[in-house]
Amino acid sequence: MRLGVPTHAVVTLPVLDVRPEPAHAAELASQLLMGETVAILGRSRDGAWLRVRNEADGYSGWVRGWGLVQASRARVARWRRLARGRIGEPLALIRARRGSGASVSPVFFGGRLIATRAVRGWCAVELPDGRRGYLAASAVAPARRPELEERVASLLGVPYLWGGRSPAGFDCSAFVQQVLLEQGVNLPRDARDQCRRSRRLAGRERPGDLAFFRRPGEHASHVGIALGGGYFAHCRGRVMVGSVERGNPLFDNALWPQFMGWYRPVKR
Repeated sequence: MRLGVPTHAVVTLPVLDVRPEPAHAAELASQLLMGETVAILGRSRDGAWLRVRNEADGYSGWVRGWGLVQASRARVARWRRLARGRIGEPLALIRARRGSGASVSPVFFGGRLIATRAVRGWCAVELPDGRRGYLAASAVAPARRPELEERVASLLGVPYLWGGRSPAGFDCSAFVQQVLLEQGVNLPRDARDQCRRSRRLAGRERPGDLAFFRRPGEHASHVGIALGGGYFAHCRGRVMVGSVERGNPLFDNALWPQFMGWYRPVKR
């Protein structure tokens, strides 16, 4: 990087698409969420695209520059200290005034922003690019983590989207990553890497463990979250609950031959 050119950035859109090449025609590889911070690794010739690395999970790719606020490492670190407001609803709307007014921005589960204490059911918030507005206090995650089953229930029916990382559309590994991050478990972005970060269990699973699946001769390519009793939540077509117990109405005959077993994430 040249002297004076920003080396880091904060995401200021609800979701920002990450692609393997600097082109809209390239496949969707992943997404970044509002408030996440990235290191800038490179720039396209015209400056419209930036190659970035998500500082939360190390995933890298190309994004449009319009979705970022570029800054120094120190300013980005300051943002992380101040942005303690985490979105705890699948989808919420920031408004120009309490309870009414024009839309400032939608926000998705897992996004982060600066939020003040609630007043009459609303929090004043600030986005990474300086926009301000009001967000229903119920949309800001409380200090108490919701139960795993409660969070899964709030996301049932979310459609599958290859590369998707928000309740507008998840892929299997992003669903697992985002749900368990809220529970205090930090996982890589992709199912294969999540499997490598976990150890196989010899006994029964417990809620929060992982169920991995693969086709013969391949690495883990699908993942779900154990709910206990042989049940697991996963995103396959949509977020749903399945079972590995034969005879259970939620047992999936097509998926069962790919079941690798139960795994427990290794804390780092």
